[in-house]
Amino acid sequence: MTAIDDLVASAHKKFNASEFDKFIHGMCFPKFKNFAPDVKIEFKFPITLLVGPNGGGKSSILHAAWGMSLKHSTSRFWFSTPVDPIDFDERDQNRYWYSHYVRALKLVVESRKMCGNKRHGYWEPTRPALKEGMKAMPEKNAANAPFMSATGDRWTPVERTPHYFNAKAESSAFDRFFNSTLLASLDERQDYFVKYAGKLKEVIDGELSTFVYYSSERVAKNSLLAANQLDSVNKILQKNYKSARYISHNLYDKHVFSPSVRFETAARSYSECFAGSGELAVVNYVLALENLKPYDLLLLDEPETSLHPGAQEKLTEHLLRIVNEKHIQVIISTHSPTFVQLLPAAALVVLEETAAGIAPRPIPTKGSAFERLGVVDKEKITILTEDKLLKAVVDCAILGLPKQLLNKTVVVATEVGVSEMLSNQVRAHIQASAKVVMVLDGDQKAVENIFEQDPDELSAKQKQQMVERLRELHVSIVGSTEDLEGWMRWCKNHVVLLDKVCPEQILLELVCPAHPLLRDSDATNAAFKKAVRSALSAHSYENTPEAQYHHMKIKLRDVPEGGRLDAFIDALKHKLQAKLVQFDDA
Repeated sequence: MTAIDDLVASAHKKFNASEFDKFIHGMCFPKFKNFAPDVKIEFKFPITLLVGPNGGGKSSILHAAWGMSLKHSTSRFWFSTPVDPIDFDERDQNRYWYSHYVRALKLVVESRKMCGNKRHGYWEPTRPALKEGMKAMPEKNAANAPFMSATGDRWTPVERTPHYFNAKAESSAFDRFFNSTLLASLDERQDYFVKYAGKLKEVIDGELSTFVYYSSERVAKNSLLAANQLDSVNKILQKNYKSARYISHNLYDKHVFSPSVRFETAARSYSECFAGSGELAVVNYVLALENLKPYDLLLLDEPETSLHPGAQEKLTEHLLRIVNEKHIQVIISTHSPTFVQLLPAAALVVLEETAAGIAPRPIPTKGSAFERLGVVDKEKITILTEDKLLKAVVDCAILGLPKQLLNKTVVVATEVGVSEMLSNQVRAHIQASAKVVMVLDGDQKAVENIFEQDPDELSAKQKQQMVERLRELHVSIVGSTEDLEGWMRWCKNHVVLLDKVCPEQILLELVCPAHPLLRDSDATNAAFKKAVRSALSAHSYENTPEAQYHHMKIKLRDVPEGGRLDAFIDALKHKLQAKLVQFDDA
């Protein structure tokens, strides 16, 4: 057995022995965002992985979980605005209830919260709603009184501290400055950065815990990682740093404090400016996890961002050690096959979109999670598409492939978003030497313009500019310029762009060929999606993503030979064949 296997077994044993006080065992959403009415989410292991499509409710579950604790509210993340108003129907308000364990009573109790129309939609505790499946309150006594309201009409919300980390939003002082500054040109940003990096060097070299500049305190924290912290960072990153100094400051951006980390190896020292963003993320995780108290709730939104699979495995091991030591509960929103592979099936919640709304699969399996994540069959050549609508187009195009090649090919809709595909999935497929071709919407031309270039002809400065441009396009390159070069070469050989803005453009042409948007050369992805919804509604067709997929499949069967769409499908077939033949004898 591996170390992770041992830690999983230990966590199972402790969990089954009811050692996890305050543990949330289930959530029910009678009315909450896009979830199906009265849908239930169950938590059967100390670490839970939420797997599902983008926009499929993963982050919403994290936000709900954060608001379930005493004196916390989901309105921190979800509140009404003129652009995104919340429906405050007094007879049917947004609400949820959840079950949590009270170890002192050896009892699982239920608490309910409802979104009010005051204080930006603050979520208030309420009495149990028996009609929603909640249990009636027991009679108040000396033993249970500390866990009830003063009147005994409801259980007190679970009293624990939630900790929320969104890996996509966490950034270093360097990244925050370069991505948000008002300075327009790269040269201006570099000049500004060099000036204030000099001030940061003063802070580092002087080991200063305070630094007043222009009458303002610019340093919040400056300390070396302790030996045990550095050891954890080295294990997760599989590095051998001699030291790491963590500085929280606002020298680059005076409006916000953000971290810089100075690493020292046997050969040299460097800051997060030169390290990968994953290295800073791991330092942040290690420091945060050390400060957790027993029974706390840890919520991680896509922690695999900027971490290679090996680091993801070591992070999983580190999390399991903390779980066993402090009995914390961890809920993770993820697109990572590595996490799914390492943890038991009991840790999985696989979400999908149904006609009624978002709901979990009744019996999640690793197979269903891998299917959702677009994990490939090693015996097949896999074509990955952004979504099911694009899959319908590709399914049609490959019918014209030579039979021998067609029989080796399978098409999978990932539904995880193009950013995830071009970032983490490309990394994983490079490492696995996977037989994969990706088909993306045509609105990714800006990304294609980068990977179509020859990396051997680029200067170091040009490569750095490309990394920054990709970041602006929501594509994360982990590691060195060699990783950028590998990413560019892989994409050039494995990625196909649709010769349309998006598959909705094709569906619109099939459903409403005279639509004026089809003659607009500047029409966007969002515009085509909106037009398709309107066109289908006008024909009284069902309008869910699944229904659109089936409409597309049916309509494509009747495309007349020799027409514009027939020529488009034939051209897509040839583009795909040119990529697929590299695997034909593999």
